[in-house]
Amino acid sequence: MFIGRTLGWTMVLVAIIMASGEVVMALGNGNYQGLATADVWALLWGKTFNFLEAGLSGDLWRFSVALLLALPAWAVLGPSGVIIAHTCRRRLPHGRIFRTT
Repeated sequence: MFIGRTLGWTMVLVAIIMASGEVVMALGNGNYQGLATADVWALLWGKTFNFLEAGLSGDLWRFSVALLLALPAWAVLGPSGVIIAHTCRRRLPHGRIFRTT
């Protein structure tokens, strides 16, 4: 659970840094193309995402993955980190559900 929380909060922190960097670059003097998720995928794995290797055959799956890869990287990383951190949160033990008297 600790690893999941750490990974989730790290992803949120990286997403905040990426979003603030994109804001600074967008306010610059040139036309700035944002860092898409597909670019981050290519930087991390050294190749672009291939639908055939992933085994995605349906049109809905291809559309969904293409939509995610076209989004800004911080828009995918941030919510993913929040979901992972929330899923791996520390839970307090509760009493029994059905109490016997």
